[in-house]
Amino acid sequence: MNKDTEQHEVNVLHDIASQVDRLEENLDKVLKNADTSIEPLRRSTFKRFPILFILLTTFGVSVTFFAFERLIAKFPYIYDRPWLILAIGLSSLILTGTLYKKLG
Repeated sequence: MNKDTEQHEVNVLHDIASQVDRLEENLDKVLKNADTSIEPLRRSTFKRFPILFILLTTFGVSVTFFAFERLIAKFPYIYDRPWLILAIGLSSLILTGTLYKKLG
């Protein structure tokens, strides 16, 4: 390649990089504006319907526990050994707590 072609490619790459940077800046501005606009609505919805959110949260947690119980019931080796279930549960809590401490 000759020197002019190489310089042209460098210029094109520089132009693309600068346009990507501008696009990223504009997207950041749009996301910040959207968050600023939506936050009051999100707060007011929770304030207007706190019981509904509490019930939905309770339902989600209880359905999750029920699903875990049903999954465990499908494995007779685990289901017949409650101490093993307890050990697995405590191990997962310790593991996630340790990971949380290291990441946070």
